[in-house]
Amino acid sequence: MTESSRVGDPATRLDQLAISVHAQARDIEAEWRALFESAGSNVYQSFEWTDCWLTTAAPALGVRPAVVALRWEGQLVMLIPLGIERIGPLRVARYLGGEHANIRMPLAAADWRSPIDDAATDRLLARVAAALGGVDLFDFDALPADQPETTHFLASHRAARPARCNVGTLPLEADFAALLAAHRGAKKSKKHRWQKNALAPVGGYRLRRAQTGAEAAAMFDTFLGEKAAWFRRMGIADSFAEPGIAPFFRALIARRWAGDENTVIDIDAIEFDGGLHAILGSGTAMGRQSGYFLAVADDEWRRISPGELLIHDVIAAACARGTRLIDLGRGEERYKASWLDRTETHVRLLRPVTLVGRIGALALRARDAAERRVRNDERLWRLVMRLRRSRAEGQAASDS
Repeated sequence: MTESSRVGDPATRLDQLAISVHAQARDIEAEWRALFESAGSNVYQSFEWTDCWLTTAAPALGVRPAVVALRWEGQLVMLIPLGIERIGPLRVARYLGGEHANIRMPLAAADWRSPIDDAATDRLLARVAAALGGVDLFDFDALPADQPETTHFLASHRAARPARCNVGTLPLEADFAALLAAHRGAKKSKKHRWQKNALAPVGGYRLRRAQTGAEAAAMFDTFLGEKAAWFRRMGIADSFAEPGIAPFFRALIARRWAGDENTVIDIDAIEFDGGLHAILGSGTAMGRQSGYFLAVADDEWRRISPGELLIHDVIAAACARGTRLIDLGRGEERYKASWLDRTETHVRLLRPVTLVGRIGALALRARDAAERRVRNDERLWRLVMRLRRSRAEGQAASDS
């Protein structure tokens, strides 16, 4: 903490921040990297992750980049990487990465995160809106709200509401056996032995981690095929088929093996019987491994739960590497809940700038509330899933 950053109350300091807006992360790369090294908490805040998104997905999706840099006496103390999207008549400023960024929070120096007067936050956002130009609404979704060391003051705003999904996490230990014992170890070990025995007739299995860019790219291609089949079967739109998304992950892969030793993406898979039967993509930063995607092959071997086998071995390997925390992305699927016993609570902060933005905020809040009601009602959620599958089966029949 600099001496100057202690001067004045927090609200006054916020009012005095200098604001600049950049179309490219590379405009401030050196400052970004330095701030991340001192204050980063997850891979989504890294320069590499955002730079890859800006050069691939953002232009393909029609998103106008707006990386907001905030400085105190010339020193970068906060970054809010935004993109301006058109949603009907709305011009919405959102964190870059969309649903593929499972944690969306500004990168801020430690002494610039604390809860602050809401009026001061609103004044800052008004100044940011003026610097951006042409914005109706700020949509800060997936803001962690219960991380004492890294929670940002945006998550503490009185207008913040529960996000549609939280993120499950698992604190890790160097001793995987001890961690396993604390998480229904006898049951998990029994199933693991059964899986190994079931695979013995085909020569067993191995946990395979991509060692080269070419290997990772081939594994990603396999993932895309497996995930597309799952989306079709479930009657859900394929989020990885959207413009720019596959190129974004390919850019992460290229960056990962560019020689700078970063771990912006790794790809792990369970391999047996001549194929990859479960694939996980994840990134690691500041001791936290975050899952990007997971797919399981739709074949006869699903009966042994290769996805669960993959997670078991990935967690064991993460413990051996000294990783301190793992998450598998947003959502509360059963395979996650069996391991991830802590909930990282996320909130969504909608702050309108214009009258159109206020109307849009009301609509988005109503949609979120409806989705939470459905997800929290087990019967309704099962009905939704059945309707989706029925629609998918009908579409498949009509296409055949």
